[in-house]
Amino acid sequence: RNRLAFLSGENIIAAQPGNLTVPSFWADSALTVSAVDSIDIACSSTYPSDLYDAIEVPAGLLCFSTNEQFLFSSDAEVMNPDTAKLRSVSVYNYHKTVPPIGLGSTVGFLDNSNKYSRFMEMAGTAREQEATVVNTSEVVPTLIPKDLDLIANSRENGIVLLGKTNSDEVVGYRYLNQGENRIQSAWFKWKHNNPIKWHFIVNDECFFLDTDNFLQRINLVQADADPSIDENDVNYLIHLDNWTTVGNGSYNATTKVTTFANQSDWIDQVTSPNGSLVLIDIDTGATRVGRYAECTVTNTDDFTVPGDWSTGTFYIGYLYEYSVKFPRFYVQRTEGKATQSDTNSKLTIHRAKINFGKIGLYETTLKRVGKLDYTEIYESAISNQYNVADAPYIDEEIQDVPIYERNENVELTLKSSHPAPATLRSLSWEGDYSPMHYRRV
Repeated sequence: RNRLAFLSGENIIAAQPGNLTVPSFWADSALTVSAVDSIDIACSSTYPSDLYDAIEVPAGLLCFSTNEQFLFSSDAEVMNPDTAKLRSVSVYNYHKTVPPIGLGSTVGFLDNSNKYSRFMEMAGTAREQEATVVNTSEVVPTLIPKDLDLIANSRENGIVLLGKTNSDEVVGYRYLNQGENRIQSAWFKWKHNNPIKWHFIVNDECFFLDTDNFLQRINLVQADADPSIDENDVNYLIHLDNWTTVGNGSYNATTKVTTFANQSDWIDQVTSPNGSLVLIDIDTGATRVGRYAECTVTNTDDFTVPGDWSTGTFYIGYLYEYSVKFPRFYVQRTEGKATQSDTNSKLTIHRAKINFGKIGLYETTLKRVGKLDYTEIYESAISNQYNVADAPYIDEEIQDVPIYERNENVELTLKSSHPAPATLRSLSWEGDYSPMHYRRV
């Protein structure tokens, strides 16, 4: 309504409309009420309701106290001291340190009242009805830690990042909306090299400041400058942390080692890396595109790498682990929007079929009750079936993982710590199913 609003205790004070740089909080006359007079209104509740934050919604200004939410709006076309109202629309706990965020058709906020935080979403905010609030994090009740104080949101990419000052872990929520329906959502976790102090998202880029006071960036979508390999009109993104380019290596034919000297302008800037330092060739005109090797840092300025890397410019960076732990497999039936898992039946999983998009090197680990863990490493491109000048990646693949275990005795994990892409699309399974002939009532 073109007014500058302040939250003060249980009150909302809105200045006169039209002048946001030099706002006026005084009435034009003490005899009559004008449509341009300032507004000072308090919320009424049976609980202490100091207002800590607010967010604009189509129905008005949604205000948050620690245990109740209010809507500041007007039933009339013109908002003035006579028509302004502050109504309660929901009664939920709110973490006052983290501001609410807009997710398109819903508003997200944190509940910090229990041992673990809960991410809540509010929809259907209107003047004459109570809003609908759902616990979005109910499927991961112990994932979000308590006392979070950092939040970043990108509606264009459908992603929410939740963090805590001086913690190296960030919890993320990814969602996909079509119209008013959410057709897919998932929770994940990032682990940074160092604890972070702050993070925010601007223009599809997530910036974070760590405890070494370095401002770093993560691209939420692929950028033009990101290292990648083009092969048969398919672009393969290379995954490296803190990557840069190096060249002018010195090859020793006796030791068969290439030395890159005087790299102090970047190598000592990356502190406490979690993965190995690797070098990779992405030059599509080279005869060994896609080759990579682990580096050995000899001192603060130099590093060595096995093989001849003396000619050309290469990308160098740190590996990081990508891991997906699949849930337990059940036979499921879908009726309408509800999906029910048959937990009483007998199910033996023969194999899992993992559907990949762009893929390179990856591994699977089977954890089985009473047996040793079984890890298998897969290379998507089979040896002797691609040219030496081609990248050893493929654009899609379905991989069979042998299991043959009861569904309650096995746990499947997918990992990749390689510069090559590892794009997971879906998973299906095959097995023996018996309903045990139970009669259900």
